[in-house]
Amino acid sequence: MFSLGAATMMVRPTALLEDREILALLEQPSQRWAAPVAGWTVETGEDSLDYPAIWVWVLLETIQEFEQRDAIRKQVRERIAQSGERRWVYVRFLTQVGQAELAELEREEALEQSQEAPA
Repeated sequence: MFSLGAATMMVRPTALLEDREILALLEQPSQRWAAPVAGWTVETGEDSLDYPAIWVWVLLETIQEFEQRDAIRKQVRERIAQSGERRWVYVRFLTQVGQAELAELEREEALEQSQEAPA
């Protein structure tokens, strides 16, 4: 239990699934999503308020699937909650093109940093 000013909050025990277990839940063939999902990235940790949390990045094939992001977000949260997991789930979206662009930016940044580093 912890206190935020006048409010006191009970932290409930969680299932504390590992990243790979959450990923397996999302990748189950029986799960139908509101739009085609090309891939997933899952991370666990503490959020900015130090609460246990789960981050799920949903990789969509095209920008058109973004129209279904609210439905997919709801499905992801429900699927994880059904496992008994109680941590908050943050759901973010990328397209395959967007992910490739981010990866390229990260490579360029890493290259610049390696060139700036003293020998």
